[in-house]
Amino acid sequence: MLITNAKFGNFKALGDLSISLRHTNVLVGPNNAGKSTILDGFRALEGALRYARRRKPTWVADESGKPTRGYKIPIAVLPISLENIQTNYRNVNAVIEFRLGNKNRLKLIFKEEGGCTLCLNERVTESVTTRDFSLNFPIDLVSVPTLAPFEEEESLVTDKYFDRWAKSRRSHRLFRNIWRRNLNDFQEFKMLVEETWPGMSILPPEIEYETKRLTMFCKEGRIDREVYWAGFGFQVWLQFLTHILDIGPKTLLIVDEPDIYLHPDLQHQLFHLVRDRTEQTLLATHSVEIINEANHDEVILVDKTKKKAERVNDLSGLQHAISFIGSAQNVHLSRLARGKKVLFFEGQDFKILRRIAATCGQKALASATDLVVLPIGGFSQWRKVEDAAWTFEKLLETNIKIGALFDRDYRSQEEIDEFLNKIRKTVPVTFVLDRKEIENYLLHSVVLSRSVQQRLKQSGKSSKFNERLAETLLYKSTNQFKG
Repeated sequence: MLITNAKFGNFKALGDLSISLRHTNVLVGPNNAGKSTILDGFRALEGALRYARRRKPTWVADESGKPTRGYKIPIAVLPISLENIQTNYRNVNAVIEFRLGNKNRLKLIFKEEGGCTLCLNERVTESVTTRDFSLNFPIDLVSVPTLAPFEEEESLVTDKYFDRWAKSRRSHRLFRNIWRRNLNDFQEFKMLVEETWPGMSILPPEIEYETKRLTMFCKEGRIDREVYWAGFGFQVWLQFLTHILDIGPKTLLIVDEPDIYLHPDLQHQLFHLVRDRTEQTLLATHSVEIINEANHDEVILVDKTKKKAERVNDLSGLQHAISFIGSAQNVHLSRLARGKKVLFFEGQDFKILRRIAATCGQKALASATDLVVLPIGGFSQWRKVEDAAWTFEKLLETNIKIGALFDRDYRSQEEIDEFLNKIRKTVPVTFVLDRKEIENYLLHSVVLSRSVQQRLKQSGKSSKFNERLAETLLYKSTNQFKG
């Protein structure tokens, strides 16, 4: 279950802004654009949900005073500051509305006179019990606290202190305490450290019983040293991996500028770990490396002066996103320098191929982070592919691998063979689809039935739609076009 939309009204810097969400959402914008304010809204929901799951809903008043089911949320459970919560001190309530994939909605209301209320709006069944609430709102939010260098000395803390601060902005001061209490998961953590940072390993924390002081050593080669004496990048990476291991597969993960202190290679790894391990991700960043690593439609431009956050639609939009944060880096050239591969495609076909690749486990092709994809008009534009190959080889003297994929359309096999014999003399990696267009490969009853069933499930609907029904509908819609 995903959160599909969030609408902010009179909440801090966001007077009126809505944002549509997908599986991966990379928030981009200059300082003071509203990125962190959006994340604060989701953090507030995280605290409210944690409180609500253990209690039955009661009757509360919404922003207009109308009675509805919900919860009065204690200020102490909200992990954000409620100072100056209303935009520009306006004397009206601050409201954030979250819409889920099943069309149910949650509304956080920060009253003008103080206090916070979580209001429920269900599409079908009202939430009367805690079980109803969990079924209607099956989402789990986790936020990664601010990552910072360790404290030089760390003492064993009480359980009460640990529970209060271990997942807060003070978490970097409690790193050794965290692993002192989670030794059962330490081996998995150790393996992840060694996998993502070659040559480094980590040892479990030790305690000096007389002073209650905790120490923790990392290994590089044969040398052991306390983690405080490791570089800041390694310290931050250890914390990030710690929080990643603490989340479940159905989590919406909230991450604010995790790239600080991290080398570009680690930023790439960070992004893929977040995207692969969570149900949904909301990540704010200024990192050009992370923006480059993302698919263009995973990037959202945030501007608090506009009413809607804008999702990037194509590679030129991704370049605009990079320029938006003040970088002069060229996304095409950076990908070309990294991967030295160019693929020519007809129209928007690569979007479909990338999704097929992700389903088949072809992560390199699905992410396309080391690949420059250039659209081409079709068969009639094939000489542009030859010209590009000649330019790279003769003028730039650069070893760039070039490939091309064309639709078959209604061409005969003789035409296809003649075309391939001609172009492969210059561009050997050229292919023509066996079917008319790439979409034709998806016209299969099994594919269609599974896709419809998954969409219905995400929307909270039940249906008897099956493969046989898909096959019948497919036959009816295509039979009329047979020659």
